[in-house]
Amino acid sequence: MRKILLIVFTVILFLIFISWYNASPKVIISRLMKNKDALRGRQLVYRVYFLRIFPMGEAVLMMPEEIEEYKGRKVYHLRATANNLRLFSNFVNAYANLDSYIDIRQLTPVLFKQKLVVTGRKDTYREVFYDQTNHIMSIEKVRRQILPDTQDPLSAIFNVRRMDFDKIEKLEMFINTNQKNYILKGTAKTKNISIGKKTYKIALLESNISRHDKNPYHKSSIDIILLDEGSNIPISVNVFTRGILLNARLIDIK
Repeated sequence: MRKILLIVFTVILFLIFISWYNASPKVIISRLMKNKDALRGRQLVYRVYFLRIFPMGEAVLMMPEEIEEYKGRKVYHLRATANNLRLFSNFVNAYANLDSYIDIRQLTPVLFKQKLVVTGRKDTYREVFYDQTNHIMSIEKVRRQILPDTQDPLSAIFNVRRMDFDKIEKLEMFINTNQKNYILKGTAKTKNISIGKKTYKIALLESNISRHDKNPYHKSSIDIILLDEGSNIPISVNVFTRGILLNARLIDIK
């Protein structure tokens, strides 16, 4: 029995070491840069891990942003998808589709769409309309007050990708896609890492999200590592919420 426990413990430690090693910025970047045309791709592909160890699903962030017209104004159309791995298809199939339409001048959303499909459950679809001038958000004709320059998750990522963290050390933004206003506060610092004969600049963003009304029971932390290659490319994202740690790491650019 002791031998079996020792083997199991050794295997778990090995998996933890391999997973955490593969999550390091140097390893992620070196793998991406093996393909010289990687940064010309249009899809950022992420593998999502539970506790940074167990693979659960994949997420895709489309880039560059498409320019479209929405109600007479120019907007950026951002898109992202997420789904569980086929490994779990015998148990559950889950799929999410996100769309954000951002005013090209103000860089704030005017419309956010979310579709969620889960086996055995009714599909959910949500459209959130933003009136940034009057600070009003509408969901199924229900109007709610929002704070200035409120973002959705995709527009928040969009704005972070455009920031110059050599000049910005602290950031703050408001986020709302449902009912309550949330505030994201973070600090950032840059550093250079050497891989082979080349030096890459990365930014380390540590942030917390909490309810604007200071409710103590709704807090999460998000730590992002961004690669500075013309724009900030998120290569690793750690999310800690409700006692659960999730990690999304960039595995490919297509």
